[in-house]
Amino acid sequence: MNEHSPLKRNLPYSLALLLFIVLAFFTVSCDSRKPQVDMEKVTPVASNAPADNSKKVLRIAVAAMISPETTRTYYEELLRLISRRMGREAVFVQRRTYGEVNSLVKNREVDVAFVCSGPYTEGHDDFGMEIIAVPVVHGEKVYHSYIIVHHDSTYKSIADLKGHKFAFVDKGSNTGYLVPAYMLAKRREKAQTYFSEFFFTHSHDNSIRAVADGLADGAAVDSLIWEFFNTINPELTGRTKIIEKSPPYGIPPVVVHPGLDSELKKQLKHDFLSLHEDKEAAALMAKIQIDRFAEGNDGMYKMVREMNRWLKAHGSK
Repeated sequence: MNEHSPLKRNLPYSLALLLFIVLAFFTVSCDSRKPQVDMEKVTPVASNAPADNSKKVLRIAVAAMISPETTRTYYEELLRLISRRMGREAVFVQRRTYGEVNSLVKNREVDVAFVCSGPYTEGHDDFGMEIIAVPVVHGEKVYHSYIIVHHDSTYKSIADLKGHKFAFVDKGSNTGYLVPAYMLAKRREKAQTYFSEFFFTHSHDNSIRAVADGLADGAAVDSLIWEFFNTINPELTGRTKIIEKSPPYGIPPVVVHPGLDSELKKQLKHDFLSLHEDKEAAALMAKIQIDRFAEGNDGMYKMVREMNRWLKAHGSK
């Protein structure tokens, strides 16, 4: 995503925060052909915050929706901007699985996190995980799971992938695991017996690459990430094709612990919801396919929660 960098040092705080959020969902991967990655990192970022504020930090976690190698470089620059504007020492926290990020929020080890829809429902039901904003993409607050295969293959649906190799993202991923698992369960099938082999890539871009490079015959990926990569890296997505598209689900939210300091929560929410009012931020959002950030609510995730419960009840998760 080099066309979006280097970032200007005089970007307003709101734009820096926007870029952080967007990159949390849509950063270009420099991953190699191996789909598995290890992203258990805790990274303090150098800050320009005043010395007397050295103990005041903003701890930010991102679920493993994207691979970490290139992401980390961009995050560090963005976090420097955020810390300077907020007068806080920014700490960026990475974890390998969605469940680990949920635990960080639950144990109040981070202040704000970017999570997938499935883990949000589990976090909400477990300890009251709270939505502060959701992205609006092309006028909608929803996304889909895409079943993708190599462009040259003859597969037409997930039914054609029986006995073949499949890539999932993470067991907590809605679009990268729950949706295809639900598709199979409705056919009275399980991944263990349906596919000849399956593995977890731990990020959607790794799954796209696994199919493009022939490491997997098929994969389930986040529609937002596939569509964004189709814009910025069509050579990669051009080696894949979509053969099935799921019903719409509530888009991945930005969340906090319900007990987060009320003033910090208020500030974060205000900055998210007002980004589109900044002309420079609005222009950037249009370029990267985000209209604005809006209020979200638990009702948006009813279908995700029901699917998750059904899978557990039928022993398919």
